[in-house]
Amino acid sequence: MSYQELADPKAKRSFMLTNEAVARAVLESDAKVTAFYPGSPTSEILDTLYLLSADYPDLKMEVSANEKVALETAAGASMAGARSFTSMKSVGLNVASDTFYTLGYVGVNAGCVLLVADDPHAHSSQSEQDGRFFAPTGHVPMLEPSTPQEAYDMAKYAFDLSERHKILTLIRTTTRVNHQYAPVNIGEVKRTPFQKKNWKDVKRPYFTLSDTARRLKGEALEKLAKIEGEFDKSPFNVVVKGKGRVGVITSGVSYLHTVEAAETLGVKPHILKLGTTHPLPRKLITDFAKKLSKVLVVEELMPYLEQYIKAIAKDADCRLEVLGKGSGHFGYVGEYNVAVVAKALASIYDVKPPIDYDAIQAKATELKKVIPKRLPVFCAGCPHRSTLWALQQALKGTDFILNNDIGCYSMLQLEPYSLTDMMLCMGAGQGISSGMQHVVNDRVIALIGDSTLFHAGLPGLVNAIHNGHNYTLFILDNSV
Repeated sequence: MSYQELADPKAKRSFMLTNEAVARAVLESDAKVTAFYPGSPTSEILDTLYLLSADYPDLKMEVSANEKVALETAAGASMAGARSFTSMKSVGLNVASDTFYTLGYVGVNAGCVLLVADDPHAHSSQSEQDGRFFAPTGHVPMLEPSTPQEAYDMAKYAFDLSERHKILTLIRTTTRVNHQYAPVNIGEVKRTPFQKKNWKDVKRPYFTLSDTARRLKGEALEKLAKIEGEFDKSPFNVVVKGKGRVGVITSGVSYLHTVEAAETLGVKPHILKLGTTHPLPRKLITDFAKKLSKVLVVEELMPYLEQYIKAIAKDADCRLEVLGKGSGHFGYVGEYNVAVVAKALASIYDVKPPIDYDAIQAKATELKKVIPKRLPVFCAGCPHRSTLWALQQALKGTDFILNNDIGCYSMLQLEPYSLTDMMLCMGAGQGISSGMQHVVNDRVIALIGDSTLFHAGLPGLVNAIHNGHNYTLFILDNSV
């Protein structure tokens, strides 16, 4: 979708990316402060809001040093009385988790929304982390869209939910949701003028320790109990009636795979699509499950829903067989697609898929053997090409360990360089080097980009200087 269309305040139906739909929802929700650290698959939200802030000067948008600071910036704006938003990739919430967990206790004031995108298949991440478990352990509500339209609708609702209950609200997406395109019905932009406030007019305590922490935890759980009642009636939870006594419970993009797989097989399971995945709508799930003998839980990554649904079914004394990862119908690794879901449904219904998915996969595997490899490469003209080539030449014939970091220079692990010995997470190269230099005779080298240095590298650098550690640090300056 063009920037001009996104900035147009009129209501319309437009073809857009999920990330663009979320940005439009943030604009329509009158959020005043947005802060980010970029990371795929959420980066387009940042890009879009940056462009929109030029036309809407009351929208403050900034790139933060890291995700923790971004979440704190959003939380601070909310505490002071302005709606706020931040988004980050899955591993970004690890960085922000200290702040996240305490916010679950102290709450917020104006609507404060956090969107976190998991990356099944690890397309652009170092792990297939499942961020859904942050919601129950952090005592915050969680919404999961399946489509761009739902992402837009949920983002607007999330601001309202957060503001009514004074609670941080989490929207959880995955790569295949963030990067979907579809028509979206968007509303009119009606923003209020930005006016600074006096702290005394909105002031309340935001701190927790000892007995205060215990009290605030109890209050957070009371809020979630009220929200569960609201979620039991939420339009984001959809029941699709089928035939027989087989059902499917699913969420996110897996719902779309389920619908297509069932149509392909010509079967009609009852389907419960969950859009509110913490707190789970227990009454709705119980009412759905009581009519069935088998339920297949379709979800990528960890068995988050599966574990809860087994517990809910047991508590309700449902005579229900819950199938999914535990039964071997699904694996724990990689993304799902229509073929994966169709094979699971086919085994339950004892039908043969009209499409030979195994033959298609076998052919694809054979083709991969003959198609030339296309490894990621540095951009044409990138100065780091020369820097890393010079480093490669300088290290020839020496014994060394090279600890890499997260950034485009991560490609140093690939041919023609093949230099990386360790690459863990942002800023880890220096801490790992500090440990290694105590133990090995080899020269220890750490490599880091300037953004990653400010994100997570400074503590490691300070630690190395303070303790007199002996390793060489290369900082790649992206301003060159």
